[in-house]
Amino acid sequence: MEGDNNEENYEVAPKKIKTEWSKSYSNKAMQMMKRMGHKAGEGLGKQNQGRLEPVVPYQQDGRRGFGLQPNTIQIAEEPWDFNCEEIYLPESANWLPNEHNFENTFEKMKSWITFGERKDTIEEETSFCEKDILTGMLEAKTVFDQFSESELRKARSRSNPFETIRSSIFQNRAAVKMANIDSMLGFMFTNPKDKEDKSLIESNDLMYFADICAGPGGFSEYVLYRKSWEAKGFGFTLRGPNDFKLDKFFAGPPESFDPHYGVNDDGNIYVEANQESFAEYVLKHCEVGVHIVMADGGFSVERQENIQEILSKQLYLCQCLLGLKILRPKGHFVCKFFDIFTAFSVGLIYLMYNCFEKISIVKPNSSRPANSERYLICKWKKENTVEICSHLNFINNILNQRTDDKDVLEIVDSLLLIKDERFVTYITNSNNFIGKNQIIGLKKIIAFCRNPRLREGRQSDFRKRCLELWNLPDKLRQAPENKPIDKFLEEFLNDWHKDKAWLNSSATELLSTEVLCEKVESIHDWYFMPIGRNESSSTTCTFFVCTTRGKLSRYTTNKKWESVEYIFEIPSKSFFYGELVYEYSGEGRIQTRVCTLHIIDAVLLGGKDIRRLPLNKRVSMCAKFAKSISKPYKAGNTALIRSKPIFKLGDISQFFSQMRHYTLKDNSQRYGIALNDVNTKFFVPGGIMLFCEICHNFYSKISKSQNKLYYYDKVHHMSYFKTNMPREMLNTLHASFRNSFIRRLLWKWTNTNQVEENGVKVDPNILYRDDIQVFVVNKHNV
Repeated sequence: MEGDNNEENYEVAPKKIKTEWSKSYSNKAMQMMKRMGHKAGEGLGKQNQGRLEPVVPYQQDGRRGFGLQPNTIQIAEEPWDFNCEEIYLPESANWLPNEHNFENTFEKMKSWITFGERKDTIEEETSFCEKDILTGMLEAKTVFDQFSESELRKARSRSNPFETIRSSIFQNRAAVKMANIDSMLGFMFTNPKDKEDKSLIESNDLMYFADICAGPGGFSEYVLYRKSWEAKGFGFTLRGPNDFKLDKFFAGPPESFDPHYGVNDDGNIYVEANQESFAEYVLKHCEVGVHIVMADGGFSVERQENIQEILSKQLYLCQCLLGLKILRPKGHFVCKFFDIFTAFSVGLIYLMYNCFEKISIVKPNSSRPANSERYLICKWKKENTVEICSHLNFINNILNQRTDDKDVLEIVDSLLLIKDERFVTYITNSNNFIGKNQIIGLKKIIAFCRNPRLREGRQSDFRKRCLELWNLPDKLRQAPENKPIDKFLEEFLNDWHKDKAWLNSSATELLSTEVLCEKVESIHDWYFMPIGRNESSSTTCTFFVCTTRGKLSRYTTNKKWESVEYIFEIPSKSFFYGELVYEYSGEGRIQTRVCTLHIIDAVLLGGKDIRRLPLNKRVSMCAKFAKSISKPYKAGNTALIRSKPIFKLGDISQFFSQMRHYTLKDNSQRYGIALNDVNTKFFVPGGIMLFCEICHNFYSKISKSQNKLYYYDKVHHMSYFKTNMPREMLNTLHASFRNSFIRRLLWKWTNTNQVEENGVKVDPNILYRDDIQVFVVNKHNV
């Protein structure tokens, strides 16, 4: 806890000014005054008379006219007792576990709804807080009416100990609040875990999240800063001036974020059809739901701050409802609330409490102490929340149809609430604790308005300590750099950039069984991918680079970089090997095709260097990358991105069995591979490209005595099982991207007979399907 510091460090006492006022001037000014005969501690008059302290500059505030005499309450040498503040760094969360099952049906819950006259005051809402707390808050807010907006804003900036943290490296302060909340809760929103401390994110899967009522997107920018493209987000917010500002996502890749505005395309969360269409869209990407849901909704309540809770009740409810619709079991939820005094708000939290294993209400330090903002944290969603969802949905429809006079006042039976003493006590204590600190924050702003000389001297120290706690860099926000491609590659390839001959290396073509036998020592070390038919010069396998957003370039055969004509949303700082291919839908005359980017292998993905990972791990990362940034269900989005499927060379017969004949638009028959997506697309390969997973100094074989794989070191002529291989040797076993790339093999399908089962061998200068299958069978047990 902070708050035991000496008050003199944070305010300027008037008596001190009289002896040290000259420090307010620059050295040059003092030297000039000294040359004119001025002596320290004396006035500037002829007889050394006059004021000794500097004149405090005042500017016109708001719409006040010149000559207006402000109330005497506004300007005073009033001190502030900094010891009355209780500041905890880091903050702690007080959890309320839910240890009972909720067995009420939707039909029963409907009977709980209580209607009444719409309220426009909050003064009587003391069932869940002490009356003195509520009265003190309202009285403190009333004093604000005596000051202009400019005075209040300046006083708030000077008085808040955490004000100078501002938005850090993000587009707004909301992102910093999320960083604060995530840190104080053990990073449960960027590294979600279950009760057994096991990650909720499956191996090689993305972390899915949703950000609702959260434009311009600070929460999402923070999560993408922390997770980069290893997360995929879905956004829902009102269209308009506060829409998601993806061009301002400097800290995280906006390509991994997918805004959606519901069936009405307006982002109105009160509309049930919008909620349902958004939920349907999200669940197409992740059937069981997202890992986390964040809700940060709010709107202007100018001149009605005291009833912000009443005005926001439907927003509270809809955020919770939509969160339940898209959150997977064991997932986490965070939602911004303001005051929680009314039976409606408390009832809503009670229902959310019964949908999760535990809840907590927190007010992070990054949330200004004088406002009523707080966050409901819900941990580990329970399996069956359908009944509560139906109840909330029913209430939302009522609120959409309400008149000016009647309103929904309660959504949970008051007797049921009172019976749960632990819950009521928790809510009351939370309101009292946050309310007490809010009163102090309000009074502090008032004191700083009255005394313009007051300063909060802990701001710099708190900024440094908080950024360390929240694991954020202490630097200014910067727009992404737009570097020339050559400079970018020089910087990120490092030693690989000195000798760039590997960039231009050609694949060895497999024209005969002899070449295959020479290059492939062991089929256990080799994998392959189907590649396109090279239908034009722009669809050959080549390198792609994206140095900055919206600028994807490909490496041409004349060793130059040219812009890709299609619009692919690729995160900056990406360098990979791939190809543009056509994917087909339908057959015959009704067939359509779209150009798609297929990633084969990669060096750098969104700033993540994967060049020295094993081939299978690199390909897995490419698949994850493509899944994060591709938007296959987006209306009008035809520029799709996917990662090539990879197959073991030993499984080539199974690969061919997965293929079937498709009729193209010109009525020709070609073997194609069905793609696993909702649009039943297929891809027509023009060959396969083979890559070796093992470094050129090794090859593997099957041990006949132990029937398991071992590795032979061709340099030292030693054999090892992977379990007893020296660590330094194990680190060099797998081929890097470059090592694998320069040894790649290419089997082109120039004749349809080549890939037919038992196809007639009409050309002795090409390799046929039977040839490679026989080779694999013969090598399988070697």
